[in-house]
Amino acid sequence: MANCHNYPCNPDFTLRAMKSHPEQPLVRSASSILCLCTAWLLFLVPSTGLADMAISGLDARLETNVRAMSPLSTASCDSAPWRVERLFRNADKDITNALRALGYYEAVINKSLHWGDDCWRADIRIQAGEPVRLRNVKIEIDGDAALDTAFMNRISTARPASGEVFDHGRYSNFKSALLSSAMSSGFFDAKFDSSTVTIDRDARSADLIMEFQSGEKYRFGEVRFTEGILRDNLLQGYTDIKAGEPYSSKMISDLYEALNGSSYFSSVSIKTEPLDTAGKTVPVTVELTSAKHRVYSAGGGFTTDLGPHGRIGYTNRRINDKGHQFESKLFGSSVSSELNAAYRWPMRNPRREWFSIVTGLQHEKTETSEHDSFKVGFLRSKSMGPAWMRTRYIDYAYEDFIVGNQISTSQLVILGTNWETAEGRALSRATHGHRLNLDLRGASDALGSDTSFLQLRVKAKWVHAFGDRTRLLARTSLGLTAKDELSELPASVRFFAGGDSSVRGYEYETLGPVDADGNVIGGSHQIDGSLEIDRLIRDKWAIALFVDSGNAFNTFDIDLYTGVGIGLRWYSPVGPIRLDFAHPLDDPDQNFRIHISLGPDL
Repeated sequence: MANCHNYPCNPDFTLRAMKSHPEQPLVRSASSILCLCTAWLLFLVPSTGLADMAISGLDARLETNVRAMSPLSTASCDSAPWRVERLFRNADKDITNALRALGYYEAVINKSLHWGDDCWRADIRIQAGEPVRLRNVKIEIDGDAALDTAFMNRISTARPASGEVFDHGRYSNFKSALLSSAMSSGFFDAKFDSSTVTIDRDARSADLIMEFQSGEKYRFGEVRFTEGILRDNLLQGYTDIKAGEPYSSKMISDLYEALNGSSYFSSVSIKTEPLDTAGKTVPVTVELTSAKHRVYSAGGGFTTDLGPHGRIGYTNRRINDKGHQFESKLFGSSVSSELNAAYRWPMRNPRREWFSIVTGLQHEKTETSEHDSFKVGFLRSKSMGPAWMRTRYIDYAYEDFIVGNQISTSQLVILGTNWETAEGRALSRATHGHRLNLDLRGASDALGSDTSFLQLRVKAKWVHAFGDRTRLLARTSLGLTAKDELSELPASVRFFAGGDSSVRGYEYETLGPVDADGNVIGGSHQIDGSLEIDRLIRDKWAIALFVDSGNAFNTFDIDLYTGVGIGLRWYSPVGPIRLDFAHPLDDPDQNFRIHISLGPDL
């Protein structure tokens, strides 16, 4: 839709219209139309009620522009009669200008004004006629931009073409987009040598001639950062910009996003002025403000699996100018408690690669097992393209465990690789997205472990919205282990099923193979899946229906356990909180089980 910003008020637009005698051109300057817009704005008087300006004969697009450009459409029943009559008299001119902005120059207007006891009504019937179409289109790009394939491809989709209806708004927008694209591509001296439109009303055609001079493409100068926060060589790792390379606004945007997401800075500002017009270079000055070094956190909650729990944390975002960081967390509940610490630092490319040393203590006691463990590990994380994160690790783990009637200890040196990708994560209600995590790990007695095994763990989740209120959520997890003897595997390496994030309707980790006494001892393999559909019933509340199924097992003769239920969702400021009532279909002694959980959908 054309509007006051993209046709009538465009100061560099000149309309040359020829009537039946070409030697008598009608020239309508931008200044006269600017005055029209100014007068229109002066008539926009707030009112409590609008009268009826009935328009017929136009399609929705044309009618919308007519109403937007007609001050009469904003007049109220309280407007003075003299003002309404004056706006009604001027309506022909307003309508004509609104239709011409969209390429219609032959409008026939019939109108009538009726006065009632309390208000007025204007009936306006309009025949738009045949539009003016582009006949000859000549757009010449001179300078380095003509050889810039990316630039030429960007402007080709918006380029006016012969045969199209001549829309003044689209013409003006194309001019603006052409100049904007040139600037973002590094053609800072770009300008229009000429830009004219000649309209032949008799032939219902328009000829467009545009000559655009891009000039020389600028190149990056030196990238300079605020000193005293991080070392310059580390900061340079946040960008691919090199002095002397062609300018790109995307590289500036990428640099801003990388620094802003690094956690080192509370504010980031990037300046590219003043330009060096003689040397055709763009200086890049990055102004940084250090973020608070030390951050403390505390929180608590309740889930069915873990019961009441609390946590405290400490993070030092910047230990030194090399960008080293430290983080520690203490978590406690009646089921599981752990203390973890991690020291990490960026590698050559801090956007994509980090090295970490982690250690931790954990105690866990469930209905089926109990273990105390100590772990120390070394991790190297690297972004593999825009979507995937790969982490290679080596862990040393010592564990005392009780599973069923077995009491034992285990010492493992575990080597593994983890791949993860996620899209669409949101703190509140995710509408579209997915998450996939694959973990391949193993241990060997040849490397000092008490046993040898190779294990694959896969977790996936998918969310898809149908309209504004309904979603489908799918989840699955798979675990496979190649090993000598199950009894040699510690509890933390075995698989169990059941619980809030597994098969609802069954207690946490109570599903799996059993020993001779009926104790669940876990399995070498595991599979479970879930389908859930939820629907918003209020702004922050939804109801859900779900079915879960799965189990842990040793042989591939699998007995799946299934739970079905209904749930309530509250999308709180700290994330979704779920209350589920699940019925276990394979346990005749239990009617339903309540599950409470929290955390993001992905």
